[in-house]
Amino acid sequence: MELKEVIERRRTVRDFKNENISDEILKYAIENAFKAPSYNHLREWDFIIVKSLETKLQLIESENLDKEISINELTKVFENEELIKKEMYLDAIPKQKKMILNAPIVVIVVFRPKKAIEKVDRIYDLNCVASAWCCIENLLLSLAERDVFGVTYIPQHTDKIKKKLNIPEELEIAAIIPIGYKAENAKILKQKEINISERIHLDCWK
Repeated sequence: MELKEVIERRRTVRDFKNENISDEILKYAIENAFKAPSYNHLREWDFIIVKSLETKLQLIESENLDKEISINELTKVFENEELIKKEMYLDAIPKQKKMILNAPIVVIVVFRPKKAIEKVDRIYDLNCVASAWCCIENLLLSLAERDVFGVTYIPQHTDKIKKKLNIPEELEIAAIIPIGYKAENAKILKQKEINISERIHLDCWK
């Protein structure tokens, strides 16, 4: 498959089939994830592969995703937002619990920060985060090549998750990624069309 084809294939999916993902596919994706650029060349990333219902429920509890979501209230919150953004959040937020529970695998990407995130005071110190997300994109592209898709969920209560999953205190969670084969009725949201020429600036901002 051509690179451009893989990039176009990769989309955010929150609705999954009840079908297992082979170890071979997962290993292939993680091997490619480790080929991403790393700011210090140490590739300080780890992957927690979650399959058990018990651990999924721990994630849901830690992130307070077991609460009921009011669609009417959500609609009011995003009523003044751009349509594409509004549609995304109205689809995404109510599905957060379900996508973690129904995905055959949830991948938790862990990285070693240069300094505690709350103490970061310059963009240079976020190189480690940028590297972790390069790693994540390699993972998602490699999964898409094998018809496996996912969605990145950024946790808000990392301290709770780290404690429940025994993640060392000095490490940080980049993302929680439910992955699986796309359900037949999976909703694929429209992407914003970009005029590339308007986003390219030569020598200075124009």
